[in-house]
Amino acid sequence: MKREAAVKKLKFVACASIALLAAPTAAQQAPQPGPQPRMVRQMRPPPPAMTGERAELALELADGLPVITATVNGRGPYRFGVDTGAAGYLRVSPALAQTLGLQQVGEAMAGDPSGRNPIRIPIYQVASLAFGGLTFTGVSTTPLPELGPRAAQVDGIIGIGFFEHLLLTIDYGRRRFSAGPGALPAANGRDVVDVTFDRSLISVPLRVGERLFQVHLDTGNTAQPLFLPADIVASLPTRGEARVVGRARTVSQEIEIRSLELASPVSVGATRLQVTTVAFPAAAPPGNIGSKALQDMAVTVDYANARVRIAPSMR
Repeated sequence: MKREAAVKKLKFVACASIALLAAPTAAQQAPQPGPQPRMVRQMRPPPPAMTGERAELALELADGLPVITATVNGRGPYRFGVDTGAAGYLRVSPALAQTLGLQQVGEAMAGDPSGRNPIRIPIYQVASLAFGGLTFTGVSTTPLPELGPRAAQVDGIIGIGFFEHLLLTIDYGRRRFSAGPGALPAANGRDVVDVTFDRSLISVPLRVGERLFQVHLDTGNTAQPLFLPADIVASLPTRGEARVVGRARTVSQEIEIRSLELASPVSVGATRLQVTTVAFPAAAPPGNIGSKALQDMAVTVDYANARVRIAPSMR
């Protein structure tokens, strides 16, 4: 169905379903007789409008996170991480929200993909976000939690929602980013694979030895190349003893991370990934492959046709 670490930090934020509450108008702030406004629950904010056709620009890697520059409300440029594991559209740092004077227009309940311990966060409205040759208007945004040192390296996160109708390429090897019209060819079992969607997040078929799993494609994960649930890790061929590699924090939980050396190769289609260890537990099933697994690769996402290509970067 089409739709929808001391170690480093596991994730900035991945919003699950959110509850939008209309911001009170001046007339509503005083008690009113009769029925009270009801809370409107939505799975995601409304999509922004887009102008322009294509964005082509350089990217840099901040601790592995792909980062591009963008303007917000005509100001900037600012640094934004491109996170395929972040549902929805935009997150901005509290500092940027203050600099831009963003006004709260509502509230949301947000959390990581586990759905545990959701927190209440404000919703802002951004008039415009522009990068490359693309401009998006009417963008709903939420604050970027300050989850550690990496948060200081970016002003916000651009989520997968912006690219649902564009062909997105993150070329780690060539340090290039592109988004525009186009489509991937049909899956061939080699570099192009069919994907599924888990609450709008992309799940790719990952092979570990002879086992096949669906895991999230999560460029926002720069902590470990591969996260899997502990029960799955227990069934894989591994070497040695598990070791603690640190603690990771998501927007709503903190977990101790352990790692094991894998005794089998890891691949997507026929593309062998430079993954030799598996970390566990995953913040939520089904686990994910992150940016450390994709170094020297070019990753193209055709969200509309539910396909992904992962191939060595052509430098």
